[in-house]
Amino acid sequence: MYTLFLDTHSDKIIIVLFKEKNILVKKEVETQHNHSITTMPILESVLKEAKIEVEELDQILVVNGPGSFTGVRLGVTIAKTLAFTLNIPIRTLSSLLIKAVSFEHDDVTIVEREKNGVFLGTFNKKNELVKEYHYLANSEFQNEEQMVEKVVIDYEKVLIFAQSLESISPHAVNPLYVKKIEVQK
Repeated sequence: MYTLFLDTHSDKIIIVLFKEKNILVKKEVETQHNHSITTMPILESVLKEAKIEVEELDQILVVNGPGSFTGVRLGVTIAKTLAFTLNIPIRTLSSLLIKAVSFEHDDVTIVEREKNGVFLGTFNKKNELVKEYHYLANSEFQNEEQMVEKVVIDYEKVLIFAQSLESISPHAVNPLYVKKIEVQK
């Protein structure tokens, strides 16, 4: 069973290909606002390195935000298109949830920093969201003791956790926008 994990919410494009529960190939590429040019070639290189065809994918995990507006839209669109055309399950995880899943904790607020502020999400011990995602500008943000920002993502834990989530129709997968863009203000 091959699982594709796709994360384009930040300056990095992260693509992980699992075979069963083990990482087969992982690519992490720092980009400068050119996800639209580099994501598909990176995906192709991951499949080529693994020596599999795209039709062999069995499921997709996608980070649907919050994060870069364009980056999130791009990753979600690629994941939806693949899931729909291949008729395979798709599951979404937030950029904050993958951090929470990666380490043992009690109630914790996860911080995801971006240029002008931070995204926040509070999770309980079971990694259930207990306080809605929200965004604070840098001037409003005060780091507190129960907040965690720097987390090394444990992709195997993320995969195991994702298996407990319901797969959804590709048509129902949407970006998770927390920060209002200028046109919404």
